[in-house]
Amino acid sequence: MTVIIPTKQNTPTEARRAEYVKGLRALADILEAHPEVPLPYDGSSPDYGRITFSDFLHSKDPRADMAATRRALGVPVAKSAREDYFDLHGNLHGLYFTLTAFRSDVCERVVVDRQEIDVEVPDPEALALVPKVKRTEVVEQVEWRCSPLLTGSAA
Repeated sequence: MTVIIPTKQNTPTEARRAEYVKGLRALADILEAHPEVPLPYDGSSPDYGRITFSDFLHSKDPRADMAATRRALGVPVAKSAREDYFDLHGNLHGLYFTLTAFRSDVCERVVVDRQEIDVEVPDPEALALVPKVKRTEVVEQVEWRCSPLLTGSAA
């Protein structure tokens, strides 16, 4: 039996969205009916595994799209910046999420001051004269073997 996994290439956006929502509702029903099933990693904690909305990275108007999503979620969010990204973090009744966009797309870079500073760096000419040495390292070759519990199909 061949299983076709829907992707952006073979499923219209509306159908992908409907199937995703259907899956979320089914997962919520399973979690509610079966306390023995652990919470998924994604979305279950503010410290790790938030559900990430990152389509803003590729949208035509990331600032407007991120703002519209933030308004639709309707909960308080915290702002943070990291490297080239800007994030909004929130919590929807215990479901933690992050909205992510390129910082340059949603924020304005403003130079508020300039300072000259002295820094010390290695002399490239001196570094070129330092000899290189060879050494032997041990590199492990590994494989993962899962017990039969993880190979069965869903009943």
